[in-house]
Amino acid sequence: MTQHTCCSSPTDTRIVRASIHPAIGVARVGNSPGEYFIGPQVIEPAPMPIGFYRDKHGAIKRQAAEFRIYGYNQAGKLVKEITAECADIRWSVHVANHKAAWYQWEIALDIPEAATTEVPLRNPNVQGPEARKGLAIDGGLRSISGKNACGEAYQCSGAFMGVPVNLGELRTDDRGRLLFLGGHGVSDSPDGSPIFDSSDPNGFINANGWYDDTSDGPVMAEVCINGEEIPVEPAWVITAPPDYAPQVKAIRTLYDLLYDLYVRQDWLAGPVQISFSRDVYPILKRLTGLQWVNQGFAVQFGHGGNNDFEDANFIDKLASKPTLGEYDLYAELRLQVLNSFRNPSNADGNPLPWPWIYGDAVEIKGSASPRQNSAITSTQYKMLQRWAHGDFADDWGKLPPLPTSIDEVPLNDQPATLDRAALEFCLADAFHPGCETTWPMRHLTVYRQPFRIRQRPANQPEPDYGETLDQKKALSLSGPLHNQGPGDITRWMGLPWQGDTAYCRSGYNADYDPFLPTFWPARVPNQVLTEKDYAVVVNPDEPREKRLQAYAQRTSWNKPLHGSVAQQMEQMVRIFGSMGLLELRQGVYGDPAFPETMLVATFGPDSASLDQAESGAQEASATAKPSGVRSPRSANFASSAEASLAPVPVRHRPKSL
Repeated sequence: MTQHTCCSSPTDTRIVRASIHPAIGVARVGNSPGEYFIGPQVIEPAPMPIGFYRDKHGAIKRQAAEFRIYGYNQAGKLVKEITAECADIRWSVHVANHKAAWYQWEIALDIPEAATTEVPLRNPNVQGPEARKGLAIDGGLRSISGKNACGEAYQCSGAFMGVPVNLGELRTDDRGRLLFLGGHGVSDSPDGSPIFDSSDPNGFINANGWYDDTSDGPVMAEVCINGEEIPVEPAWVITAPPDYAPQVKAIRTLYDLLYDLYVRQDWLAGPVQISFSRDVYPILKRLTGLQWVNQGFAVQFGHGGNNDFEDANFIDKLASKPTLGEYDLYAELRLQVLNSFRNPSNADGNPLPWPWIYGDAVEIKGSASPRQNSAITSTQYKMLQRWAHGDFADDWGKLPPLPTSIDEVPLNDQPATLDRAALEFCLADAFHPGCETTWPMRHLTVYRQPFRIRQRPANQPEPDYGETLDQKKALSLSGPLHNQGPGDITRWMGLPWQGDTAYCRSGYNADYDPFLPTFWPARVPNQVLTEKDYAVVVNPDEPREKRLQAYAQRTSWNKPLHGSVAQQMEQMVRIFGSMGLLELRQGVYGDPAFPETMLVATFGPDSASLDQAESGAQEASATAKPSGVRSPRSANFASSAEASLAPVPVRHRPKSL
């Protein structure tokens, strides 16, 4: 064993244990064969330059999850980051994909609407324990050590029904930190099974005979400092679909969901003092951020809208707090903003309150269920309540800017920052089923401490839950919401993921609104500003009216997809890497009609031309009428296609909602 000296120190800096961070890392698939980038490591990362997320051929790069190890002394105080310079580190990762061997998705099984739901296994025609093992893709336990290690030996390869499938790979950087890269977005059916079977009432995201290369599993490390083994808290990695809007955050992120869970269960303390800048404004700003991915949000919260939360004068009012004895000029304004949000403890089927995001029990024509639409967390709502009643720190413009890279974060704050940043760009709405993870994540039994997933021992097999799964079994003490093994987090998700991503659209009830509510626009856009329109907007030689028209115009993100339900799903499998990806561009300075920065969608080489004839939309509306499908996103797809495949003309937009 190599001897190291940089960790030798007095007793109070002697490392006796260590933890891996982030506790839950998030990788994302991409179709670039060799290029990748490291996922968010701070709460507000710096925008990347134009073209950063694609390689020179236009393919989407994979997002790598980077893991670091931090050492603590006997008193539990952080001493330092442990790297290959001061320790021998051996990383081990075990990822798997159990989607095809798991149960069908129909509804979140923990909500009242699922009380009588009973879901069958996927691929029910594959019978017998040995045969069904072939449905599970097991990447195996893979280990890596040293600096700048990579290569074929670190591939997480498994098989689906005998067909090889690569779920990702391990690498290390020049300091011995772990980089996990997931799959390349490969989804396929070895036997040619249809991706969409209209005769199967649950076939929409339960494609029998198919696999994809998303995955999840534990991340472990063995650390030896000067010949002494140090116990290390393990972590988890999840491989998710691409993030097509990397600068946009959901109103309720996965971090918000878990933080609220831990606060309500007394695992973490809630906020003592409410900061307008750090607690309140981020919630409001996210509403405005969605202007770049949904036309309805653009009208109400976008630049120049009734509630533009990036308008400096508007924010100054919201952030204002009178000194003792002064009249509170903006108390009523704050109260109106608060009351515009859906109260999570008193929600109903009313679609009007914010946010305009579908919920876990959505019905296309609306329902009285409080889960018809989503809500912010109880913790978020309580922070807004305290702000509305004047109980907050008026620190707007008085705090230093947030770090834009993890190296700018003080050492003591780095572990928590990494934990949060990885989840800040994941969704918690709607769990139908979701984008990265789904409803089991909101159950405390899944965790052994905040943000750390409870790992099932490798020699402990999971119980057999039978041919069907219902709410009682799912939520039981011996059910699947306790110890987790490789593949257990992502198994609940749609199969393949491209099918659901192609259909997470907006405005399914056109009688209410052609763009609202929506499913997951922060990860999968609905309507976007294209490069073509952007070029007109920023060209001062174009007539002003034409520039205004181009800026207001939003084109359907799904426009490259044409044909029937099955055809569009198959196209998404093939061209997911060429779908529109939003990048930050310089806007127009000195003209209040336009913002100074804009998010613009760039489409890759395999997408159909955005200038195709309108026949594409007509074909979709004529053919995309699946019968007997319970999924709301497919059951009413025809009206959604008619509303969204073509660019949205300005004259048809509502001026306010």
